[in-house]
Amino acid sequence: MKRYLACMAVVGLLTACTDAQSLRGTVATGYYVGDISVDDVAGCVSGSWSKKPAQMAVVPLFGGTSIQLRDGEGGPMFAMVDIVATGSTTTAKYYSKTGQRDWYAEQVMDCMHATSSID
Repeated sequence: MKRYLACMAVVGLLTACTDAQSLRGTVATGYYVGDISVDDVAGCVSGSWSKKPAQMAVVPLFGGTSIQLRDGEGGPMFAMVDIVATGSTTTAKYYSKTGQRDWYAEQVMDCMHATSSID
């Protein structure tokens, strides 16, 4: 039984990585730059996004944080933001599988204190 649970955990982690890489392989829906720390932006975004009924995961990245949203437990990943320190600034790249979830992108923009996305 323990082996089965361990295998299921590994499969779950690999699926999450695959979904994230798939989203990162698309063009970012939003690209924001600001002078707010990675931790402050991640805290703001996760606080805002937690108000909606989606499963959220906060995943550490080298030099930053990725916040990922799924439709329910084990459902498909539909949005993600990678927040990374880039020298004296912070960069947030927002990815979404559908254009119907603009509210999430607006929250990232607000947390970055940005007025628009950089193309």
